[in-house]
Amino acid sequence: MSVIVIAIASESGVPIFSRKRGNNENIQFSTIASLHGINMFSKCHNLSMVDTHVDSGTIIWKEYCKSVTLIGIATGGLECDLELLLSCVHDVMVFSVGKKELENIKNIDQLKRDLRQCYPILDYLLESLDPNVVSSPFPTLVLDLIQSILCPQAQQLQQALDIYAENVTGRWACLAIHGHLVATSSDFTELDPREARLMLLLAAAQDGAPLRDTPVYLPQMSPDVAFRAVTCKLLADVYVIVICGATPPLSQIDEIVLQCWESYAQIIKEAKLVYPRNFPMSITFESSVLGILLININKRRCVFSRHLHTLNQKSRSISGAHRMDILRTFYVTTARDLAPELKVKVHKSEEAGGSTVQDQEDCICETYWTSEYHKCHGQRSGNMLCCVLYASTVHIHTMRMITNQILQELNTNKEIYW
Repeated sequence: MSVIVIAIASESGVPIFSRKRGNNENIQFSTIASLHGINMFSKCHNLSMVDTHVDSGTIIWKEYCKSVTLIGIATGGLECDLELLLSCVHDVMVFSVGKKELENIKNIDQLKRDLRQCYPILDYLLESLDPNVVSSPFPTLVLDLIQSILCPQAQQLQQALDIYAENVTGRWACLAIHGHLVATSSDFTELDPREARLMLLLAAAQDGAPLRDTPVYLPQMSPDVAFRAVTCKLLADVYVIVICGATPPLSQIDEIVLQCWESYAQIIKEAKLVYPRNFPMSITFESSVLGILLININKRRCVFSRHLHTLNQKSRSISGAHRMDILRTFYVTTARDLAPELKVKVHKSEEAGGSTVQDQEDCICETYWTSEYHKCHGQRSGNMLCCVLYASTVHIHTMRMITNQILQELNTNKEIYW
């Protein structure tokens, strides 16, 4: 597999950056110029170059702010989310330098220097298209969802986040463990899901720094005025992120962190134990269940687990990375149709015309895959979508029964708090 993202100044054709993932060579300047030239030639004839297919891959073009053109190149079966990836890359660029800087490029060299700070986040986004992303300490799994952990301590941690956010004059705060969202402040839902994901990726890019503040622009809420994102490392692989104003100073925040979080150390350690299962131990799963992807559609959050059983019960027939790849592919290509709201969200910037996805697929509530080596079943119940990976020996009617039982338990378990 390979994926390349290139950013080009639309008017001048000067490359801004190029990021890649996978076994591919560095793209030459002449190739970048040719790709941009194709797009410019189309625009001169009042046409839009959307995409083209090459050997085992796809190239797509997307212009943003009438000033930056993003080109995505993907091979090896990674084409399905390429357009969404470019949209996320644009969000990262706005997150780092603001929309005005992208709309009015005055100094291309300065812009290129300013955007270097977002390279780690861009690399994590590219990793999310890699089936072996399970080896990454900060997996993203799917581009349109926030990967989370469901733990019994979430409500207590929310109270701590509210107190912490108030003390640092902030409103939006969250706590992440191993890059997964665990708890949020009460006002956190005001943020667009993509902005929430950017906050988690910002923590991943801190490179272990105990306390750091970064000016950020929220692509939906505040694309032109910068906020201050303060990232604090509480424990190993545990970060708290808050969006606040210019005060208090970082030295004072260091004291506030100690005051607010010292008494919650044991609670956080207990929450860490839920990883990598990501579900409370009170929830049990049938031995035929090899992996699960649970999605809260309204909150755009998901929980993935391939560690559902004890070691002596664990199936060795499918590797962990392969299970992750199967469930991700099943969701992206098939099960996502059960949640048309997600598709509307992805394409909200496109022109409306004809019947919507919601109109066409309103009646679909379940779908499945079968193969010689495994089976997948996806079922929706209200706001919850559950995708389950089963052993190949499980019958279809049994899959439906087990998935339905899982959904019922997840909807009624009092230890689950989103």
